[in-house]
Amino acid sequence: MTVRRFHAPIIPAAGGALPLSPEEGRHLVRVLRLHTGATIRIFDGNGREHEATVEQDDPRHVIVRVGNPVEPAPPPRIPVTLAVTLLKGRKLDDVVRDATALGVSAIVPVVSQRAGAAPGIAGGRHLADRWRGVAIASAKQCGSAVVPEVHPPLAYESLLANTQSGDALRILLLEPSAEAPAGTPRTGPPPLTSLRTEPAPPGAVVAIGPEGGWTTDEASLAISAGFRPMSLGHRTFRADLVPVVALTILRSVWDDL
Repeated sequence: MTVRRFHAPIIPAAGGALPLSPEEGRHLVRVLRLHTGATIRIFDGNGREHEATVEQDDPRHVIVRVGNPVEPAPPPRIPVTLAVTLLKGRKLDDVVRDATALGVSAIVPVVSQRAGAAPGIAGGRHLADRWRGVAIASAKQCGSAVVPEVHPPLAYESLLANTQSGDALRILLLEPSAEAPAGTPRTGPPPLTSLRTEPAPPGAVVAIGPEGGWTTDEASLAISAGFRPMSLGHRTFRADLVPVVALTILRSVWDDL
């Protein structure tokens, strides 16, 4: 029998009472039809998970009793920040969902020259809240006790400036048909699979462009800032599929699935 999982950012010690958020409470009672006495699990998004029992099933105020801690699915060894440009419609919702399931530690939506104008501050925060909800739902479904940090949309130049320090491997993903910027081998950017010959890094930042790819100027700026130009090989994928393919390859290369 499947044990349903719910998110609570702060979990008291075993034996304590925990009111669920209105959204989680409504989902428990109205969608899943769970009631007093039901056994569930709760996780905080930072790696903790506990058994719990429903004590009050009023959809406006659900209370659970925290039980023993459980061992959640282990997070990947190598933290990956996914920097992905804004996509049309709600395609980025799908990217956030799948990237969460593949264990990224942070998601940074990026405004680029081909990805439309930056939302205002209020709009950016609203989008980040929505994407965080998508990430929580994905973590609930895939068994992860970790929810990635989801940032408001960030200007491309700010991304480059904010990722210059540290030992993380910085990857700029280019399309195989993209015009080669300065610093790219004449044979084209090497595929991600070539990382098999290198030691696994302590962390990584993967920057993925929009439909149409990065401009030559954007690619040159990133390479100057320390990003390594790489590709997925000879195929061209949809912009919303590229993050899934790239993350899957990296987890496989690093034996970190």
